[in-house]
Amino acid sequence: MNGPRFRHRGWLFSPLAGLALPAPTQAHMTVQGMSSFMTGALHPLMTPSHVILLLALGLAVGQHVPLRLGAPLKAFASLSALGLALTTTGRIAGVHPGILSGIAFAVGGVVALGKKLPFVIPTILLGTGAFAIGLDSGVEKAGAWTVFGTLSGTWVGLLVYLVNFAFYTSLAAAKKQQWLQIGIRVAGSWILAISVLMLAFALRK
Repeated sequence: MNGPRFRHRGWLFSPLAGLALPAPTQAHMTVQGMSSFMTGALHPLMTPSHVILLLALGLAVGQHVPLRLGAPLKAFASLSALGLALTTTGRIAGVHPGILSGIAFAVGGVVALGKKLPFVIPTILLGTGAFAIGLDSGVEKAGAWTVFGTLSGTWVGLLVYLVNFAFYTSLAAAKKQQWLQIGIRVAGSWILAISVLMLAFALRK
């Protein structure tokens, strides 16, 4: 009985295994005159692949009302923290941009589809995206406190951006106006298109 169930769960979470492959790093760059915490908090907004993925995840979470952030936020918070923590081992160079673009493509497809899917699918995508961004947000060689401050800022920033994207999307979705519903799905389609371009560029390198 446990064998098939275990294999099924392993298949669901198998995308996480490929995220730690060697890849061009998106390490934090020091911003002169800014604290390590603020540098970390702004880092996701300075990395295009992170912004697109965060926006896609926020749209996916907020698209269906009423907004339920409980389980999705727990998955996002815990797996992004895990990814950030693993960067301190020095064994992970980052995540290949193609993987980040591929996840954004999948999430954008969910948004563009506009249908309420089984809860497990968005949660897996959210957790996979969080883990990928975390792994791709390592800090260049610095003191322990600088690394801690920067990664803490990144973690807080990721949560704030996700919650804001999801909240404002849910406000639009709650109005029950067709043009707003279409607008959200169009945004998902644009994310699909941008992800394809980013994926093609990443694979061309």
